[in-house]
Amino acid sequence: MDPEELVSGYYIGYDGDLKTQNFVAPGGSMIATAQDVGIFLRALNDGSLLNADEQAIYSSIYVYEHTGLLPGYSGIARYHKDIDTGVILFVNTSGGNSWTALEMVYNRIVKILRRQSAKQ
Repeated sequence: MDPEELVSGYYIGYDGDLKTQNFVAPGGSMIATAQDVGIFLRALNDGSLLNADEQAIYSSIYVYEHTGLLPGYSGIARYHKDIDTGVILFVNTSGGNSWTALEMVYNRIVKILRRQSAKQ
């Protein structure tokens, strides 16, 4: 992927752009779009990714979500079974209180989606 196409990452208190950093850590430096993550979450939920035995094992140890961060980036990806919806939110800022703000915005989005789902 062309680095020019990537969203810049910023860390509160650091003036540089972190998008070109290669983070070699347990979390790695994976690049994905929100759409890619949504497709993956859907496949985990609808059984199209794993066979029945694998799905049973996976479901026993994993809740359909992922949260994570690297310097300059934060994200939440969760499948909400009650409204059959995956919600993915990526933010290109980390540090300070940015995680608290991310969770607040994410929870607000889910609340709106649940309200809309109840009206249908």
